[in-house]
Amino acid sequence: MMTDLDQAIASYAVGRYNDGSSLTQAGLESLSVLRLVADVVTDPDLEIDMGHLAHVRTVGDLKGWLRGLIASPAESSR
Repeated sequence: MMTDLDQAIASYAVGRYNDGSSLTQAGLESLSVLRLVADVVTDPDLEIDMGHLAHVRTVGDLKGWLRGLIASPAESSR
């Protein structure tokens, strides 16, 4: 069963991928990742440190980072 997060990623990804796929393999370029973040993070007052995105290499990393933004807004601004 796909989660809302999986569906959001799938809407920007190109082709087949799994959690171990690199963002490039999944067809997720910087602009599509930024759009994905805008779709997923609905709090307009949340400050997001995009520097953390530099450590996101795989689809699984991206899911973990996005879950952190959604679950713990105070932590995402660090």
